[in-house]
Amino acid sequence: MKIYLVRHCSTQYSEEKIYCGSTDAPLSACGEAEAEHLAKISDHYNFDFILSSPLLRARVTANALARSRNIPIFYDDRLRERDFGDFEGTSCARADGRRFRYSFALKYPNGESNLEVAARIYSLLDELRTRDAENILLVSHGSACRIIRSYFVEMTDEEFYAYSQPNGSIVEYEFR
Repeated sequence: MKIYLVRHCSTQYSEEKIYCGSTDAPLSACGEAEAEHLAKISDHYNFDFILSSPLLRARVTANALARSRNIPIFYDDRLRERDFGDFEGTSCARADGRRFRYSFALKYPNGESNLEVAARIYSLLDELRTRDAENILLVSHGSACRIIRSYFVEMTDEEFYAYSQPNGSIVEYEFR
């Protein structure tokens, strides 16, 4: 079984490097163009259904990918972005944010830790692993994509924190 992972297309928040976890941001004009391009290139991938984060930017990306196919889209809260709590809507360049971003167990104030995100993402992937040989397209977010990669690819801490799947891109993984 293959997992195709898409990070939602660009938003104004991602373009301006602003924390956007639980904020339900729409795609930007650039993101809309990325979604159209992604829909065209996704024809080269064989997947049976789409499982998406319920946040608007992921839903719109998922709908663009499903538009030319007759496949269902399902939504799962476990694919949502990390909750950045009090940092939501502020600049990612904040010096005080580094300690939360680069810590696995430390929660953003009133938000989530990477550990909490990993717990929900890994539970989803463990469930998907037990399915019969279906290929699944996941649509998620930056932090979640990093966690999903760690499920399939062994990484050092430095590699983990350095990894960033670009908005509107697709990566292929396989359960072994």
